[in-house]
Amino acid sequence: MKKILFLSLIFCGLFLLAQDAYSQKIVKVDVVQPQSEFDFKLATDMLNTGSATIKGKILFETKTSVFTKDRTWGKVGNKVSLYPITPYFNEFLELRKKDKKDKRIAAISREANSFRIETKVYSIEGDFLFTGLKPGKYFIEGFVYFLGGGTGGYQVEGIVEIKTEGETVEAQIKSKYESKNPYLS
Repeated sequence: MKKILFLSLIFCGLFLLAQDAYSQKIVKVDVVQPQSEFDFKLATDMLNTGSATIKGKILFETKTSVFTKDRTWGKVGNKVSLYPITPYFNEFLELRKKDKKDKRIAAISREANSFRIETKVYSIEGDFLFTGLKPGKYFIEGFVYFLGGGTGGYQVEGIVEIKTEGETVEAQIKSKYESKNPYLS
């Protein structure tokens, strides 16, 4: 009797695993990368010590009515990443504009991904700071999590340009939710 019960449990478990595997949607995503070669010398030069600063805030903004907005700031301790915009990275950004949900996604190489500077949000209003930068264009990204203990959030990003040594650039890196409701847009 115990043997039959044991075999029945194994059979049921295998049946449930097979049903779960069969019911899951298999999606083949095409991953594309820039064709140009990553110039690590240029990226290194851009990330070498300069005297400019990027001071900013990271947030996600939604319109809650015609006259009000709801802002969710990056939480203290969240990472904010800065990448130098080289020709390789610029090509990646162009490829990303052509991404198709569940079909095609642009990616950068591990080498290119390693050429970044990270900092953390240090205030409840999403403040971050990058110091010791050289003039040039930089891509900044971070993540804003939902408030109230929910899971998930939104990736926010932006491009910032430093024009001269010693300059302090103010940046607001945000993503703005555009409602499909014409009365809220």
